[in-house]
Amino acid sequence: MFLEAKKAELTELAEREGGHAITKPTSWGGYHLIPRYFEFWQGQTDRLHDRIVFERDTDVWLLKRLSP
Repeated sequence: MFLEAKKAELTELAEREGGHAITKPTSWGGYHLIPRYFEFWQGQTDRLHDRIVFERDTDVWLLKRLSP
């Protein structure tokens, strides 16, 4: 329900702007992140923690198990 309302607001705003790009305020900044490495850690009660890495190599993601 929340997402549908936000999509409707966005559609209404786009129609109101007449298809022009919506510009951000000049005081706003930001970062453009390009993911290339993710590590997931899942703790276990027996201390044999599960560590998995996804690493991007050109256009494919490689999966590596670090431990156990």
